[in-house]
Amino acid sequence: MPEIPGEAAGPGEWTTIDGVCYRSVVLCFLFRPSRRVGPERGAALPDVQGGSGPRPPGTREVLLGLKLTGFGTGRVVALGGKIDGTETALAAAVREVHEESGVHLEPEALHDAGRIAWSFPARPDWNMVAFLFSADAGNADPHTSEEIEPRWYAVDGIPWPEMWKDAPHWLPALLAGRRVDAHIVMSGDNENVASAVVG
Repeated sequence: MPEIPGEAAGPGEWTTIDGVCYRSVVLCFLFRPSRRVGPERGAALPDVQGGSGPRPPGTREVLLGLKLTGFGTGRVVALGGKIDGTETALAAAVREVHEESGVHLEPEALHDAGRIAWSFPARPDWNMVAFLFSADAGNADPHTSEEIEPRWYAVDGIPWPEMWKDAPHWLPALLAGRRVDAHIVMSGDNENVASAVVG
């Protein structure tokens, strides 16, 4: 993936890659060991679980959420959103996680997990570059906000049909703890993937 000018100083609201403008956003993935004791699936908070069947203690879970408003409404997505003004990607990740789930993270708790650029040739105003972060959720107790209904999912029980269709191209690497650098080009229908380069 091409280098992003000025990334070290903070990406700002817009990023230019190879002469094309992308909206700068952040995505943050919180992980915890499983607390699941029964076979229930997908209940709303506070007993939020995804996947099917009981999970043994220590199985890793990731916090995703049902998008209730805005871009991606009705899909299961990662916590995150737009970088505002001159804030850094790290500051935006801390802010977005708190706004969407009520979980407060210290900046030093977040780890750089990579970067993804999405190109929407049929809707260039949707072009985005996401700065990815991961963190240990500890004993965090997320709650539903106006934007997101948070849900814990086993890393081997991700609800792929409920997510954007590009997610299977890059999310498994992130869930396995690998850094992701990807460029996804969406099809003209803005739903399917035309091409995916993932490193």
